[in-house]
Amino acid sequence: MDKIVSIQNKRKRIPNPIYLVVLIDLMLFGLLSTMSGTFDSLLMMLGGGKIAITLLVHVIIRKLRMGDPHISTLASLILSIGLAMQLRLSMEIGFKQFIWYLIGMSIFLLTCAIFPVLNKRIRSIWLFYGTMIFLFVLTLAIGVRINGAKNWIILGKLSFQPSEFIKILFVFFMAAFVSNPEALHIKISGKRIPSKWTLMGMVFILLGFFVLQREFGTALLIFTVYLTVVYAFEKAVIFISANAALAGLAALIAIQIMPHLKVRVDSWLNPFADIAGKGYQITQSLFAIGSGGFFGTGLGIGYPHFIPNVETDFIFSAICEEMGLFGGIAVIILFMLISYRGIKICLSLRDAYTKAVAFGLTMTVGFQTFLIIGGVTKLVPLTGVTLPFVSYGGSSLISSFLILGLLQVLSGAVLRGEVLDVEKVHHQ
Repeated sequence: MDKIVSIQNKRKRIPNPIYLVVLIDLMLFGLLSTMSGTFDSLLMMLGGGKIAITLLVHVIIRKLRMGDPHISTLASLILSIGLAMQLRLSMEIGFKQFIWYLIGMSIFLLTCAIFPVLNKRIRSIWLFYGTMIFLFVLTLAIGVRINGAKNWIILGKLSFQPSEFIKILFVFFMAAFVSNPEALHIKISGKRIPSKWTLMGMVFILLGFFVLQREFGTALLIFTVYLTVVYAFEKAVIFISANAALAGLAALIAIQIMPHLKVRVDSWLNPFADIAGKGYQITQSLFAIGSGGFFGTGLGIGYPHFIPNVETDFIFSAICEEMGLFGGIAVIILFMLISYRGIKICLSLRDAYTKAVAFGLTMTVGFQTFLIIGGVTKLVPLTGVTLPFVSYGGSSLISSFLILGLLQVLSGAVLRGEVLDVEKVHHQ
């Protein structure tokens, strides 16, 4: 018991990381408010609101013992950089992003309150799969094609991407399989089909729906999460190899018969061959990153508007241009820390279902970050996925806060378990 008290006293002497977030918010929004040469009180009000919400959520998590306080702190720091860059690019877009931030934070707290109630009551693998199929069919029926992909549903002034929520449902689908693989045992002509092969067929049907929507980025994200979850919990190397080989063959065929996909691959392999055409986006992204150097041109001094879709797909390039490679590396490190906290939560959980949920959500954030940053730096082909907490868009931001809220709840379960263990040791 004395050791526990000693460790707690040492932790109290360590400065709280939340003060670093407040300091960076003051610097970023203070700089933005004077960027035009005259003081902009609206930007300072937005900055003050961001700081107040950050501190309020931190206090709620601490006081109610809702789990790991560092997850929301890391996400808040990433959000600070994203909001500052969106406001720098456009006051209108930045203000809309701030409104979505308020909605997202509300959903984060709501998720923390609701998920513990629903966790053990809704674990049906067929319910999750059926909901995903329903969202796919709904999108194909009434969806709108934007930038080549039919993945938007527009209802009046409200528009959203169902694929942003399908990726979360897919994690729960995989978790339901991990905890109860017998649910996928089926018989064909009297022969029992192993559950893993049934799972494979179901996943490839989902990937087929993504192909119909021309949503290749999310399809790749879903497939990588699928492989990593199966590897982590089943360790079926031959099965994974078969999946990868089949998916690779399908991808090669798709590149040959789908012009939209072939253009992406060509612009990835050699964007400078058609610098004014299909290679324009990626070359402008590379020029922006290169012109920023290590320390950046400074907030408001660069030319990120030369990059098409800079506020969504290429926001990382804008950050690197004006905040430098060090700013870009800082963003990458923050996402790595979130992934580290997620893996730590996963390892601490005892229930197979919640362990798989934590692992799947962590992999979703990690792979999505890799795909978008790798795309804008020409490491991998452009996929069209968004950078969590940074890219502009309500669907993207809300789905990111949903994932954050779920990880927060699961970390709370870990904390409560640790408290019970300490109390048992004390009573003994």
